[in-house]
Amino acid sequence: MGVERQGAPGEVAPQHGAAPSGIERNGVDRIPEAERTSTPGTFFVVFVGGSVGLGAIAFGWLGMYFGLGLWATISAIAVGTIVGQILLVPLILIGSRTATNNATSSGATFGVRGRFIGSGIGLLTCLFSVALTVWTSGSAGVAAAGRLFGLPDNAGTQGVAYALVAAVSVAVAIWGFRWLVRATTIICIVGGLLAVLMLVAFAGSISWGYEGSQPLLGDFWPTWFLVATTIGVSGALLVCTILGDWTRYISSERHSQSSLAWIGSLAIFIGFVVPAAIGAAVTTAFTDPAAPFTVGVANDSPLWYAVLLLPFGVFGGVGLVAQSLYSAGLDLEAVVVRLTRARATVIIGVIGVVLVYLGLLAPTVQAAATAAFIAFAELAAPWATIVGIGFLLTRGRYDADDLQVFNRGRTGGRYWYSGGWSWQAALAWAVGSIVGLLMIQTQLFQGPLANIAAGVDISLIASSVVAAVLYLVLTGGRHVQVD
Repeated sequence: MGVERQGAPGEVAPQHGAAPSGIERNGVDRIPEAERTSTPGTFFVVFVGGSVGLGAIAFGWLGMYFGLGLWATISAIAVGTIVGQILLVPLILIGSRTATNNATSSGATFGVRGRFIGSGIGLLTCLFSVALTVWTSGSAGVAAAGRLFGLPDNAGTQGVAYALVAAVSVAVAIWGFRWLVRATTIICIVGGLLAVLMLVAFAGSISWGYEGSQPLLGDFWPTWFLVATTIGVSGALLVCTILGDWTRYISSERHSQSSLAWIGSLAIFIGFVVPAAIGAAVTTAFTDPAAPFTVGVANDSPLWYAVLLLPFGVFGGVGLVAQSLYSAGLDLEAVVVRLTRARATVIIGVIGVVLVYLGLLAPTVQAAATAAFIAFAELAAPWATIVGIGFLLTRGRYDADDLQVFNRGRTGGRYWYSGGWSWQAALAWAVGSIVGLLMIQTQLFQGPLANIAAGVDISLIASSVVAAVLYLVLTGGRHVQVD
């Protein structure tokens, strides 16, 4: 049933390896087995390295801003991350099985054209992640420079800081996977050390018994669940489309899937929970806990740490921004197959920079971007659930060549379904997403069913459950089996 790889007229031939310039030429086509030399340890370093910037650390401040105490904030983020990880395990493994990214792999469940849903979610999520991370990193650099050198905190200095973060990140993303691994390895070591030193810098002022202020939703448990879902579960699920960007370079023939699942899950837990826990603890030492995290760190830290904060603020976000640009480039290439990965990344980089500077000119854009980022999780949760169910039903067995039908300008194959779409998967995803958006809670807006559970945010759980049940009913609990 597979589709043979032949040179059909107008077909785009895959390009592999690296060009003489060192730029990666692999796109969303299947990675050759000889080039799949990464290990689960590589994934750990890449993921954690992208999570030690100030953007990830500031998530802990957000929980405190909602009125929770220190340990309540940490527990909410930890529990929420664990719940999100349950859905992510198949998404960690799928790239290793198919040798391509997760959006393309989702074609096994959604159809080779239905995988556009995953590409769209990944593209939007990565673009907004770029903007939010650049804003956080650039603001920290400007605040530190203001304290050390008296530079004004205005649009001009912010623009320069944003440009530095964006320029380095775009260059790393264009060069591709190998450069990303090298860059994030350095960031993992240096950024991790600077994050730990942040605790040392504020050690004398941290209030480990801080019990919080007035909960944002009036009561403790609804606010705790809000933090657990908007930071813990949402944060984990928002990476569901990009995990395969790294695991596609890990051969399932040379590395056990159990080790990849455990090491990958550990990386996600550490990457989301540890930086946020540091941020929450440090927030209790701020003179004004309600002030933006980057401002509090720059103004209240000892002078020696303010010196370290300047490079940490500007370049600490490079890992996550470069990863997001790289992933978005792959998603764009998956939609516009005639684009090379490098060209798609350049286009995404330009769009990302425009979005960043829109936030500089209109600060309300930053608040809207944060709310949109949360809304994307409502789209990602049912998608991840359905892809995960497909993984379980097929026992992780895929026809990797048939997944590439659309990329190679062909039709047919076992994942063609109806015109390239699985209407059952698409319908279940759409209904689940609508349910989640109707129940969503953000600081800017709430869905009409936001208070259906007495103020407790159950939107992500509800959207996932609805999508799972509907998909299983529509398919009768069966899936395409690979012989």
